[in-house]
Amino acid sequence: MAAPAAEARASEKTSASSSMVIVELDEPQSSVAVKRLRKGKGTLYKNVEQIVKDLTDEGTIKSGAQPVVIIVQEIPAPPWAFDDDED
Repeated sequence: MAAPAAEARASEKTSASSSMVIVELDEPQSSVAVKRLRKGKGTLYKNVEQIVKDLTDEGTIKSGAQPVVIIVQEIPAPPWAFDDDED
């Protein structure tokens, strides 16, 4: 399931009430790419479209399903969190 410019991994999570497909892109995306995705434009948007198409073709999601993309930004750890005091 490889999109043109990005590799992705999909896993299916199932609970008693619903199932969910989680797709993880292997490469970090720039803030500009994420802004364009929010507007429905750009390369990242095309990659997401291809991933949804691949999931539909594989039968992971139904062809009539309405795809939902939720964008979550990770708060970067403060620089001092990685200081190594044991030199």
